[in-house]
Formats: sequence, structure tokens, C-alpha cells
Amino acid sequence: MDQSTPPAYGLWSLVIINSLVFIIFAFSFAKPQSPRDWRSFGAFSAF
Repeated sequence: MDQSTPPAYGLWSLVIINSLVFIIFAFSFAKPQSPRDWRSFGAFSAF
């Protein structure tokens, strides 16, 4: 194992962009209306 290459941490901007794309894609299908729908969508987005 090569110890000279540092781990590739620090890609949090990519994580945020990827999460936003996925949440917007899911939102386009779900279109929550009631408070219960929004709670379910929030739980779905959290995981």
C-alpha cells in the first residue's frame, strides 16, 4: 500500500451538489401537498 498519496477527502461540494440533484429529481415526482407529505419527503431526503 502506497502511503504517499493522501486520502481524497474534502469533496463536500460534490456531495451537496449530488444530494441537491437527487432531491430535486425526487421532488419532481413526489410533489408533496399536505404536511404529512412534506414530513415523508423530508425523511426520504434525509436518507
